[in-house]
Amino acid sequence: MNRKNNIRQLFSRRNLRKLFCCLLLATLALPAFTQELSLSLNYYNGSDLIDGTDAAFKKGRIKDLKKNLWTVDIDSTVVDSSVPRVDYRVRFKLVSIRANQVAAEVHFKFNNWSPDNFVFVPAIVYAGNKFEVKQMKYPPYWYDKKDWNVNMPTTTPLVPTLEKSKNSGKITLSSGNASTPLMAFYSPLGQNTWMLQTCQSNKYGNYSLTIEEYKKQKEATFSIGSPCMREKRAVIDGFMPSGDKAVNLKKGNVIEIRFSIYRSPASSVKDMYALFMKVRKILNPVSLDYGVMPYSEVWRLMDNLYQSDRWDESINMYTLTKPGSHTTWNQIWQLGWVGGAQVTLPMLTNGSEQEITRVNRNLNVIFSKTQASSGFFKAIGNGTQFAGFGFETPFKYNETFVRSQGDFLYMSQKHFEQLKRLKKEIPPTWLSGIRKQADAFVKLWRRYGQVGQFVDVENGDICIGGSTAGAIVPAGLALASQTFNEKSYLQVADSLAEKYYQDYVLKGYTTGGPGEILSSPDSESAFGLFESFMTLYEVTKNEKWLQEAKVLLPICASWVVSYDYDFPARSVLGKLKTHSCGAVWASIANKHAAPAICTWSGESLLKYFRATRDADALDLLRDIAHGLPQYISSTDRPIANLAPGEVCERVNLSDWEGKENIGGNIFGSCSWVETAAMLTVTQLPSIYIQKDASIVETFDNLNVKVLSNKDNRMTLQIENPTRYDAQVKIYLESSKEAKTEPYSITNAPRIKKIVVKARESIKVTLM
Repeated sequence: MNRKNNIRQLFSRRNLRKLFCCLLLATLALPAFTQELSLSLNYYNGSDLIDGTDAAFKKGRIKDLKKNLWTVDIDSTVVDSSVPRVDYRVRFKLVSIRANQVAAEVHFKFNNWSPDNFVFVPAIVYAGNKFEVKQMKYPPYWYDKKDWNVNMPTTTPLVPTLEKSKNSGKITLSSGNASTPLMAFYSPLGQNTWMLQTCQSNKYGNYSLTIEEYKKQKEATFSIGSPCMREKRAVIDGFMPSGDKAVNLKKGNVIEIRFSIYRSPASSVKDMYALFMKVRKILNPVSLDYGVMPYSEVWRLMDNLYQSDRWDESINMYTLTKPGSHTTWNQIWQLGWVGGAQVTLPMLTNGSEQEITRVNRNLNVIFSKTQASSGFFKAIGNGTQFAGFGFETPFKYNETFVRSQGDFLYMSQKHFEQLKRLKKEIPPTWLSGIRKQADAFVKLWRRYGQVGQFVDVENGDICIGGSTAGAIVPAGLALASQTFNEKSYLQVADSLAEKYYQDYVLKGYTTGGPGEILSSPDSESAFGLFESFMTLYEVTKNEKWLQEAKVLLPICASWVVSYDYDFPARSVLGKLKTHSCGAVWASIANKHAAPAICTWSGESLLKYFRATRDADALDLLRDIAHGLPQYISSTDRPIANLAPGEVCERVNLSDWEGKENIGGNIFGSCSWVETAAMLTVTQLPSIYIQKDASIVETFDNLNVKVLSNKDNRMTLQIENPTRYDAQVKIYLESSKEAKTEPYSITNAPRIKKIVVKARESIKVTLM
């Protein structure tokens, strides 16, 4: 029944009983929109559409505009599960002699469409990408002071968008553009969500995913096609001709399109994300039964790299690249974001006395040379000179990046914790420096009701506001409330985190985590905010933060690759047989995945699991942490021209840098990935166990099997499939301890250390 007629009838009746019954039936039937299905066969000249033939969605014969004859076969299966799902297989078989440069599509047209519907493709489209647009070359920024705005709306460079200011908008993507090949929407008016999921490809390559919106007509169409045909492909700063090619078919050839449809009631965008979290791995199962390098070898390689190739004795600092290899400041040292004041933490956790000494010298330079009068720190420099922020050269007007400031506020106090553990003195100037920075954030909050995205490093005023660039700031302030026994820090941390939750998380995305994407939706701010929620929970024990973390978790997961991409056999990652599941997408602007979270270990996901037993968090962390060692170059498994211990940034599933660079474009090592890798292997155990709950999770590149678990004894078989000896850390606790005790990888009573030789298997009994 048409939804408009339903509404007229409902409101014409005065009988409340009948009204209630009708509303109940409406909910059960999910009539929030009218859905029309159709098929099309399209002909192309290169990537340009010439003409097409539309047909009803049914089995039978089609004669296209070129008078070629086809048979269409449609199979559908209602899957009996907790998730409402229908699986489809649509087969277009050519009956005529040949058809050249042709592609097929399946269309879902929705009437009663509202432009307020939340349109979603994981890692590339959030809220239809209906944001403000600033068109410019990379790296985009508000270079002209006239463009600054304390209340800057979410702003992106040129990206695929449904264009909020125009009647019509169209997005056409390759399935490789998404972390999960899926497109969906949530309808606030209809209180429904709809979702189409597919696998990456068929024999003709990736699928196309197309979304068209016509606002005045109240119509939208979602389409899946094969092969992928786009007029243009998205690149770093706009669009280019796609280079997509349709197929030439002979009699009897078949184009097969497979997908699943999910349709469910939804009272908010949270419900859409909850459904996404349930289904993101259903069609593309993955195996983690592989091992490249154990965590202990990752640490050995990378620590050696940093002590031999990243320490600059002349300036007493760890640099982002080999000393002397770069002259631009952004490649020498940065405070936060890309690892400058973060990479030193794992050295305090795992390092030798020499490394601890170097870390102290490094921190001393930061505290003695970079703090400005505002209390904020200069966030970029060459070791002798420092400035607020910038890319290749410092910005003109003293701007500094709030993300970098928040990273240091938080991570410096993590350094303090480790120094206390090592019984090392924390210099009073360091403590006073962090207090001044915390005070600067409090001042920002009290004046503006936010902490901005870019602030003046000298006077502390906001230059450019809006976004969740300061997502990690609540975590830093929460720790500062303990470091200095100052309640006002915790009050601001609470208020700021809640603002981020209300203004962004509940809208379905976070923004502005990287410094060079304007304020596009991104993964870095999402994971940074998750870190803040869990830090606030640790400090306050207020379960509100667990509830808000639960809502944020699927948004974080939307950036994480859920399947193993079929890389071209001749690509760098194809030759290495790389498993892409667990790679983390950067943003809608920088359209690539990367080996890790920027710039975190994912430790907060483990903390969340310990508090909630939410298996989704553990599954997500396992994918990220287990896959990371694949991207670290070694002598016997080199990655392109990277030196041992270096890590490539790009995990290219999309062709944003050219089709030839899918699975490639290994242009050099990347400091933030190096930092994230070092944090991961020092902050996470090899194996995590809650014995009484029979929970055994392996993050390391090991294969673990539970042989028995009874009489207060658990026996494991631990296999090391790699070519390196593995020093294995097992974190063992009870479910009660997980809920009541803080997590610490340095907590000796809970850590059992064993060695498993290369390509050997041992049995271990735990009491």
